[in-house]
Amino acid sequence: MVKQINRVTEMDVAAVEGNKSLSAGIGRRDIERCKDAIEKLGVLHTPVVGSTRGGRRVVLSGQCELPAMRELSVGKMDALEVDVPDDAGVMAKLALTLMSLRGTQDALGEGLLLQEAVDAGVPRLEIQGTLGKSASWVSNRLSLVTRLDASVYELVRGGLLDPRSAQEIARLPVGEQFAFADVAVREGLPKSAIESLAASYKDESCPEAVKAQILSNPRAALARMADKRRTVRTSKNTQGYDIDSRIESARMQISALCRVLLKESLSSAMEHSDALMALETELSALLAIVRGLVSPGKKEAKHNAG
Repeated sequence: MVKQINRVTEMDVAAVEGNKSLSAGIGRRDIERCKDAIEKLGVLHTPVVGSTRGGRRVVLSGQCELPAMRELSVGKMDALEVDVPDDAGVMAKLALTLMSLRGTQDALGEGLLLQEAVDAGVPRLEIQGTLGKSASWVSNRLSLVTRLDASVYELVRGGLLDPRSAQEIARLPVGEQFAFADVAVREGLPKSAIESLAASYKDESCPEAVKAQILSNPRAALARMADKRRTVRTSKNTQGYDIDSRIESARMQISALCRVLLKESLSSAMEHSDALMALETELSALLAIVRGLVSPGKKEAKHNAG
């Protein structure tokens, strides 16, 4: 007879504690998708909750489902309940194990859980053996947490900054991270744009003037980068591209896309949010280029007039 270790139990959603380290890797879009799935299909991934002898119930897996259910005013939920000691290191190690089994890609959450486990006295070798990970993997995840500015982390915890974007911002010098993150939040930059800007900043060949622009005016920097990518050198002996036909083709594609998007509901559009945000970045960069050509600044206008 197989010994029963885990049990599915009905419990009050309000009585379960969230996991701060797991929540750091969950963005607003993740919760909205989870809410949409719960409304349409029910809870797809049963949360795993650790129960201590003292009566605490802490999420070990399924942190995204917990706030989603609370926002949907769900009172009761079925959860896989496991007995755990009231020990931060043990719970962090269990949460890491469950995360690895589900194949979740959340470097920030993993780093914070690793930090919890190490701070609680769990040896790194034990963590590596439990997770089947290398020493370099553990070191990289821990360094991500130590590299990330505390103020940027608070933006993530407050739901203002997507955790995946924070991972990219952590590549910047610590002293520059918050200023960039603050502008990125106000400008609503998607992860794809932040990733591109961070990579350019870290490029050894990047001029200091461009680095300064990336930190102070990221959209202008994106436009500058996009303009550079679109530069095509031609000569009198080679056939140049037909700008008018390219513009006409783009207008037709944009008109067709507008007709499709107008028929989409907000919930179904969420399925394409990453692509839509990437499109927004590209269109913003293109618009900046077009405006620069159609409506040049006063100095440039005077120069052209002269």
